[in-house]
Amino acid sequence: MAWQEVVGHEAQIDRFRRNLRSGRLASAFLFVGPDGIGKQLFARKLTQTLFCEVNPEYECNPCGQCPVCLQVIKGTHPDLHYVELLPGTAEIRTAQIVGGAIRINDKEEHFPGVCYEVNLKPIRARRKVVIINDADSLNNTSTANLLKTLEEPPPGAVMILLGTSLSQQLDTIISRCQILSFNALLPEQIQQILLQQQVVDDPNEALELAMIANGSVGLARRYSESDLLETRRELLGLLTALPQQAEKLSAMVIGLVDGKSLSRREKMDQLDFLTSIVVTCFHQVALQLSGQPPSGDPVLIDVSRQIASAWPGDVETALACIDRTLETAYHGRANANVKTLVEVWVDDLSQIWLTGGFKLPT
Repeated sequence: MAWQEVVGHEAQIDRFRRNLRSGRLASAFLFVGPDGIGKQLFARKLTQTLFCEVNPEYECNPCGQCPVCLQVIKGTHPDLHYVELLPGTAEIRTAQIVGGAIRINDKEEHFPGVCYEVNLKPIRARRKVVIINDADSLNNTSTANLLKTLEEPPPGAVMILLGTSLSQQLDTIISRCQILSFNALLPEQIQQILLQQQVVDDPNEALELAMIANGSVGLARRYSESDLLETRRELLGLLTALPQQAEKLSAMVIGLVDGKSLSRREKMDQLDFLTSIVVTCFHQVALQLSGQPPSGDPVLIDVSRQIASAWPGDVETALACIDRTLETAYHGRANANVKTLVEVWVDDLSQIWLTGGFKLPT
């Protein structure tokens, strides 16, 4: 069954299975959810379902192996039309929607436009399918030209827009589409996908990547090609004896976040990454202090156990560390001085550890 590659979105599969069995398939869908969680793969599997030459679409069970199914995954099926951001662009261009010329790398390329292509007679399948990735990046002109096709699509045509949230979409788009929400994946699900796709071979490494990926397989895959796991391990190691290693921890974080070669956005993304590790660690500490078993990868479990066993305070003080860390991430986004922000944050965490809470001034 081709759907077995789609992990964590069983409810959405069931919804389409019911619709196809009853013969009630809408013509326009908006898939919303974080990047890298499988929305694009889901859209292609749905297209396989609609095009498969072996299993009828009402079964919602594409074979995944027939020539048509393989064409869909490769993106070469003549009745599947795909739109995404072009290299070096920040918006989906109007020509991609209604046709026209676009200059790419000093070369002019002509686009027929998906609104034109979807109105042509299907070549091989019984219907046309359009997948618009990066729907958050549709500009006003592109959206205006797309609306009529969404409102009055050709018979049998299916249009699927992929975005991150409803707040990024115009009301006119939302009102013309059926909305399907996709949640971030659980660490165990990301681990399963990473092993299944052979991104990594070690289950523990796969789970470590999953723990820092914020529910996104795409992020986990990118992290696997970097040294971020080593950074995470070093940071967690410093947390095990924070009061004694506060200066070293501050220097590490400042060195990673305040590099001159980094843009402001890159600095803040790096700070978000590092603070998320600390939040996850103290969350595990709080669980153990409340008598619950820890969860996560072996490195995280080991570090949180060491901290919990040496912790002088209670669950509330561990939660105070989480609150203080989230506050730091927030102020980092508000253009605070990074060096001072990090030093004060680490000093406050050390104080909470040593005293079981903040010392109030007398």
